[in-house]
Amino acid sequence: MHEDAMNTLPIDTVTRFRTAFVAKDPDALTDLLGPDAEIYSPVHPKPYRGRRAARAVFRALTGTFDDVRYLGEMAGATWDSGDTDAHVVVFRARVNGVAAHGVTLLQLDDADRITAMTTMIRPLAALTTFERLRDQIENEL
Repeated sequence: MHEDAMNTLPIDTVTRFRTAFVAKDPDALTDLLGPDAEIYSPVHPKPYRGRRAARAVFRALTGTFDDVRYLGEMAGATWDSGDTDAHVVVFRARVNGVAAHGVTLLQLDDADRITAMTTMIRPLAALTTFERLRDQIENEL
């Protein structure tokens, strides 16, 4: 690997996120969040805010995603993230039996806690599962 391509940002939180998601552990995922974390869904117009809402999101996602495989990670900064680190993890999974491909953007604070998470996924059949999950999440809140 070329020296300039090496990721020099903290990876412990991102590694723990990937491990917890593959293990289907919503509590471990929630433990990685800052207190006011925001979760952005591809089908919900507003972010889910706070640890309670995030736990409901993680419970729904880990109950629906199977065979999750992380393919890579990119790190840097986003224009709106200020002084926080940003990591994009690329994944493949089965979502209600549909082969899916997606990315999750994780923004970290100075304490390496996740402050924001945004997920994008394809194909449309996998995305429509998020519509059904929205109702499940809303019922928990």
